Amino acid sequence: MKDLIGFIFVIIYGIIFLYLYTSFISYNDYIFFFSPELIYLYGLIGIYIYGLFRRMSKYDCLLSFSLLMYMVIKQYIIVLESIKTTNIELWSVDEKSIYIKIVLLICLSIVISLMYIFEDCTSEMYLNFESLNIMLLCVFGLLILIISNHFIVLYLGLELQSLAIYILCCLKRYSNKSVEAGLKYFIYGSYASLVLLLGISYIYLIFGTLNYNDINLLINLWDINNSILLHLALICILIGFLFKLAIAPFHWWLADIFEGTPDIITFFLAIVPKLPIFYLLYKLYNLFFVYFALYFYIFLICSLMSIIIGTILALYVVKLKKLFAYSSIVHMGYILLALSLNLGAFVSFYYFLIYLLITINIFSIYLLIKSSKVVVSGNITDFSYLKNSNKLLALITIASLLSLAGIPPFMGFYGKLLVFNILISSDNNMICLLLLLLSILSCVYYIRLVRFIFFDDRLYEPIAFQKKKSKYVFMFIAILFFLNITFLFIQEPLLLYIIYLFN
Repeated sequence: MKDLIGFIFVIIYGIIFLYLYTSFISYNDYIFFFSPELIYLYGLIGIYIYGLFRRMSKYDCLLSFSLLMYMVIKQYIIVLESIKTTNIELWSVDEKSIYIKIVLLICLSIVISLMYIFEDCTSEMYLNFESLNIMLLCVFGLLILIISNHFIVLYLGLELQSLAIYILCCLKRYSNKSVEAGLKYFIYGSYASLVLLLGISYIYLIFGTLNYNDINLLINLWDINNSILLHLALICILIGFLFKLAIAPFHWWLADIFEGTPDIITFFLAIVPKLPIFYLLYKLYNLFFVYFALYFYIFLICSLMSIIIGTILALYVVKLKKLFAYSSIVHMGYILLALSLNLGAFVSFYYFLIYLLITINIFSIYLLIKSSKVVVSGNITDFSYLKNSNKLLALITIASLLSLAGIPPFMGFYGKLLVFNILISSDNNMICLLLLLLSILSCVYYIRLVRFIFFDDRLYEPIAFQKKKSKYVFMFIAILFFLNITFLFIQEPLLLYIIYLFN
């Protein structure tokens, strides 16, 4: 009976969607610009209601999620073909933001697919459509964040994604580490939200509006360069974003959060929320921060601190997920440094794209090891299992690690090379020399992992990979490895298009 009710619901819900799409979305320009977000929200509500009728299996979840992603991404492509820039009071849409949202949805699709491939149905974290809906809700907050043109919309989008992440961190509710990670992220995120909201209140006190374009116009017209209250507001807003991106010195507890959360949620935190938040910081930097020389030095100091602190702390960790956390801090430092330099925005997003590809590859390998029928400790020595299990996968892992370290000819090298080039062209030679030395130092902990893979004296038994689950993941890892090797031949058109978008 429940299956029949669920089937009838799907038919009725689909008919209502077709009616709304053909009657309003296709012909109303105002709605059409934001139709992908409306389709996403409609699908999210539909999955949630359908899950109340019957217990959704992982195949139901994957099918409904795949259909939703196909419809939303297709609608983004339709909007992209018919629009360049649209600014409304609360929202704004342009070509850059649409590409950022498409990349965001692709990253979400990878995380969801790996979650249903690797998670055991008897696992405490396996909650079927509940975990799927929470992730979808988090990404909806990020979509709102990307199209925001008003500080209240910005705050609502940030809070929506933060509240969803608090729950995701605690999915293993009987694990003390998971509950601790969720509580720490709650305190960490709440502090960032409070500081951000304080800065927004100061902005409204000064200008009487919270619209980005209006504030940008008033900053250009008024002589308020020496306004202490304005600088206090901008610093509070900047601190809120640095907290969300885990930039030093606001990186507290990030390693503990990565270590305590379930593996797939750590993967989600590493690749999904950061790009939209960084894109919004890029928008605010061009609208407000670029007019004041003070913030160039703040960005520079924070980025250098991130690289230095992340590099040094990573030398002493033995847990893999903590190593990923400190590596994330280092790479976010490079990305922020490129943003603060003249014409460096395209370098930031080019570097970000490379970082996402490498991180997805390494996390996929890590999840493959953790899903095998062997007891793993989560330490850096776990990679030693690859030597006697699958030498091709071991070579792919080494290539990914060397790429993350920035060693040529792998694609991670080209991102760092552009950062160094832009530093030299802007006469920051001493900073470039410091980063070169730190980059050499960071190779230590990546090469240490390589040593564990092929040169560890301890003999580990071969990993028994679950063939039914792992064959598609092997193909996916192989594709990313092929991209890593051949990136030299495709980087020029990609880089030129990113330059076109951001300059």
